[in-house]
Amino acid sequence: ANRLPHVPVLGLTWGRVSPELLALPPVDIILGSDVFFDPKDFEDILTTVYFLLEKNPHAQFWTTYQVRSADWSLEALLCKWKLKSILVPLRSFGADQEHLASSSLPGRHTIEMMIISLA
Repeated sequence: ANRLPHVPVLGLTWGRVSPELLALPPVDIILGSDVFFDPKDFEDILTTVYFLLEKNPHAQFWTTYQVRSADWSLEALLCKWKLKSILVPLRSFGADQEHLASSSLPGRHTIEMMIISLA
């Protein structure tokens, strides 16, 4: 629909370097939707992201996540892995933020987007 060229999709296990990951051709953008779900996986996720960004220094990791708790933050892990993040406000998409990331489920469902790159 967006007239993109072939876009490779690779399944992976966070924190593990597979032969498929090693053979991945150069990339510009790495997409991850709601990957920061369980805090016990954050380190493995950023380990893998760091590996990919080191292999592709100009690439960016674009990800969305649902704010589930004010008790966790990625800041310390981003510093540890020498990564930086830029928050992308949903209003920058020109749509009503309330409807862009809305949910009929009870509770708080704030959706955030950020771009992670090498610091």
